[in-house]
Amino acid sequence: MKSLSLVVPARNSCHFIKPFLRGYYKVFSEKFFPFELIVVCNGCTDNTKDICSSLTSEFPLKVMDIPKKGKGRALVAGFNIARNEILGFLDADNPFNLDEVKKMIDLLESYDVVIASKYKKGRARSQDSQFRRLISLGGAVVSLTLFNLRLTDTQAGAKFFRRRVWDSIDRDFICHNFDFDIEFLYKVGKKGFSIREFYIPFQYRKFSTVSLRYLPGMLKRLLMLRLLK
Repeated sequence: MKSLSLVVPARNSCHFIKPFLRGYYKVFSEKFFPFELIVVCNGCTDNTKDICSSLTSEFPLKVMDIPKKGKGRALVAGFNIARNEILGFLDADNPFNLDEVKKMIDLLESYDVVIASKYKKGRARSQDSQFRRLISLGGAVVSLTLFNLRLTDTQAGAKFFRRRVWDSIDRDFICHNFDFDIEFLYKVGKKGFSIREFYIPFQYRKFSTVSLRYLPGMLKRLLMLRLLK
């Protein structure tokens, strides 16, 4: 059995996170040993941290709390303390079938990084909102135009990789929010690591924190990253 550290970024997730964390632990602890589950509460203004901490009496769970908002900040904090051979993250609202996620992780036998894709040519569209489709399409276009990343979906909330990938890349990230995914993949590609997309149908959740107000900042940071490139 291979070891896995799963990081879950959580921003004001108190109303829904508990059953998803239970599901993550149940499914992945059966396949991976040791299995480490790390929740990073970032800039929460509700009792997400208390809800997560209450689960530590049920199963092993690390709960971090960082003051600044941003999915990217949460992931960097979580990966920096992760101890196992395989590292990865899933969103706090778990939009994917975990049996399919396990199949995706198995591809790390042949690839350095495996990322979920909600879209696949010839398949019906997944159950996604129009706005999230726009975000995914925009991410793919920006990734190709600015960084030559030929991927169909850079924004899906499921990515897994070998420890050597995290140990090898520059961890001084410019992109601290949902644009983190693009910068991470760009840095991975620069190092010559192999990336494989894996199609998993997406189930839309009403809990998404993606908002139009994030887009100007995301674009600004990605342009800064491109200029530094």
